[in-house]
Amino acid sequence: MTVQQATEEDIKDRALVDRSTRFPVLFFFTSALAWLFVSTVLGFASALKLRNPGLFEEAVFLQYGRLFPMHMTALVYGWAIQAGIGVLLWLMARLTRYRLSAQEQGGLVVLGHVWNALVAIAVICIGLGFGRSIPWLDMPSWMLPLFLLTYAALTVWVFPMYKNRRSGSVYISEYYLVGAAVWFPWIFITASALIGQEAAPAMAAGAASWFASNLVYFWMAPIALAVAYYIVPKIADRPVHSYGVAKFGFWVLAVLAGWTGFHRFYGGPFAAWIPAASGAAVVFILLAVVATYSNLWCTLRGKTQLWEFSPSLRFTAIGMLFFAGYCGLSALSIFPGVQAKLQFSFFQNGLDVLAVYGFFSMTIFGAMYFIVPRITGCEWPSAGSIRNHFWYSTYGILTLVVCLLVAGLAQGGYLAQPDIPFSTSFLNAGPWVIGSAVAWVLIGFSNLWFFGQMALMFIGKGKKSANPTLIHGGGHGDHDPQHVAEEAVAS
Repeated sequence: MTVQQATEEDIKDRALVDRSTRFPVLFFFTSALAWLFVSTVLGFASALKLRNPGLFEEAVFLQYGRLFPMHMTALVYGWAIQAGIGVLLWLMARLTRYRLSAQEQGGLVVLGHVWNALVAIAVICIGLGFGRSIPWLDMPSWMLPLFLLTYAALTVWVFPMYKNRRSGSVYISEYYLVGAAVWFPWIFITASALIGQEAAPAMAAGAASWFASNLVYFWMAPIALAVAYYIVPKIADRPVHSYGVAKFGFWVLAVLAGWTGFHRFYGGPFAAWIPAASGAAVVFILLAVVATYSNLWCTLRGKTQLWEFSPSLRFTAIGMLFFAGYCGLSALSIFPGVQAKLQFSFFQNGLDVLAVYGFFSMTIFGAMYFIVPRITGCEWPSAGSIRNHFWYSTYGILTLVVCLLVAGLAQGGYLAQPDIPFSTSFLNAGPWVIGSAVAWVLIGFSNLWFFGQMALMFIGKGKKSANPTLIHGGGHGDHDPQHVAEEAVAS
């Protein structure tokens, strides 16, 4: 696929598309960031509670068994799903040149309010003790159909967009976006049906693990990879290196991801072939990771210095590195010797954080730095704030993940010894739990930098500049490496 230089007509067309998506996209982004703040506070509180069980003992709703599910519900459904929908909306409209009508914009915002209300009710119900103790599906069972119907109404517009796209080749980002829109209802319905009201506890645990794994591979990964395949060629001012390799990575993920999840239950009450097949799928997904990384690297080859200037590229690149780390550690964890020590430890929590807050969130931040100036008509106010957001986020995520992974190693060795009390294994991991609380503070500071910038952009107080805000390099101008590059390749 060759580079298409943007004509004046293309630029006007994109501006009209951006204008039509402005209000719903900003609504989903700001709502997602509000839930990100809530989840960060709950994550910090749950880490404190885990280290000091006597803390908040008078408040029943602040016990760890409720705090942590509240934190994950706010993080996954409040932040990740809504931020992903905002990116999905804008990116699909840009790629297909679809302009949302006033009625469609209003409908999306109304549905967004419904989704926020459902998340709020779910978090409150869990805090009041009506949770189901099912990771990532802890809300009351009567809420599941409401979440599903609202999601379907929010994403149904993807299909007319795709159908009415411009003639020619289908962009690889469109594959991933349509896939994400379709796969989420499938895994949500399947997990809900398998768990049900009368499901055996073993099946409920297995279905919940399958759902969590597939929410990563079938929702977060497709959205993040769609962002990467859009932003990297844009900033590099060249087409994707190989569409054949890109499609190979997509189909490997599409075929194998549905087999994952049960690999966390080696030695559990399932037929031996189920966790074995799941573990094999996790290993083979590394083929998609290698294909994607080699493709993106070749696309950017010779222009890697743009990392120093482009916030979109920097956040996207670090997010993709975290994705590789997640897939690599997941593959490592399938080996029986590793599973025996880490199966029910903090190690699994570390992997979940690496997925949701590592690769997905960092990539979404990169997308937001790219999208928001185009729909608000102004640039980010402060390069220094962008740098602070990046480094506090990176160090916070790394600290949190490393602390949880090492805590899992410290805890796992004792869990495997039946003559040692469980409390001993927990106390052995105690110092690393303190480190995870410190990490949440760093993440909280990183979010504050971003919240401040987003608030200014939301009210139209960003820089009135035609050139992008660069992380380094001071002012703007044609001599800046990123100048014009982000708009050079036609969508």
